[in-house]
Amino acid sequence: MTQIKSTIKPPLVERFGVAIPEGMELEFINYPCTDEELIEQAKDADVLWVSPVDIINKKVIDSLPNLKIIQSLGVAFDKIDLEAAKARGIYVCNNRAVNASSVAEHAVCLMLACLKSLPYFDARIKKGEFEEAMDESRKVGHFELGTRTVGLIGLGAIGKEAVKYLKAFGSKIYYHDTTQAPKEYEEENGLTYGTLEDLYANCDILSYHVPVLDSTRGMVNKETIAKMKKDVIIINVSRGEIVNNDDLRDALNNEQVIAGLDVIAPEPPAADHPLITLTEKGNARLVATPHIAGTTNDAFIRMSQWSYDNMVKTMAGQKPSNVVNGLE
Repeated sequence: MTQIKSTIKPPLVERFGVAIPEGMELEFINYPCTDEELIEQAKDADVLWVSPVDIINKKVIDSLPNLKIIQSLGVAFDKIDLEAAKARGIYVCNNRAVNASSVAEHAVCLMLACLKSLPYFDARIKKGEFEEAMDESRKVGHFELGTRTVGLIGLGAIGKEAVKYLKAFGSKIYYHDTTQAPKEYEEENGLTYGTLEDLYANCDILSYHVPVLDSTRGMVNKETIAKMKKDVIIINVSRGEIVNNDDLRDALNNEQVIAGLDVIAPEPPAADHPLITLTEKGNARLVATPHIAGTTNDAFIRMSQWSYDNMVKTMAGQKPSNVVNGLE
């Protein structure tokens, strides 16, 4: 019987009903815990199934004699010692792009919510201000997503999913990435490649789909905001660290920009966080959700199924999918 030992919280697996493969037994570890406790609980593991933020170091890896694969439930794997696993011939795998459609869909949801000021008008109506809200909407007006030019900053798996949705609305799409997409893909999807400055100058909506790197940390700041269109909609479904909180606060309060954020750094934000303590005008221009873009039930079902598929492949002597530690 193949032994799967998991540091994942049981509800993230059990409530979605994905069947454990035949011939495998799943046991949840009481985690977080010390390295020694983790080693004791996982000592007979063939498979170590972990959350993307769990720390799996060399000491743990070297202490599990039967281990053949470390599988991340999600996309991240930076807390796992890849070299230690590779040295022992242990696959480390993630579920790359497993929630790409979920995150892209949420980005478009935030675009629509910002375009229509949905939370703001919802709150006004619930306060009994229906006519006042209607009058205000008629004075200010709002737009259709299909008439907006959208700039995608990052054209990875999530960015490409966003392209599919935005095409359906009829939006004009610019994009920027470190590598330009093939011409065939650009032509097929009506994409225009540009520099960041091109996107700032031309786009009504800027949607960020980038990892946290030295080059992206704080890339939304007062200098870059000054290059953007007035009333640009800034969408962040990647990581809060790409935003300078103080600068975005000032831009919201000064009615320069509108923002739709699924992520805020740090999480959870403190009561005195710059983006939680906006003025009334600034608050009306912010739509926020609590880092839920990639956590749909559908995504979790895929996470479990793809993880199990990799475990089955590994135990059958085959190479699993999405190996991230260079093991052939």
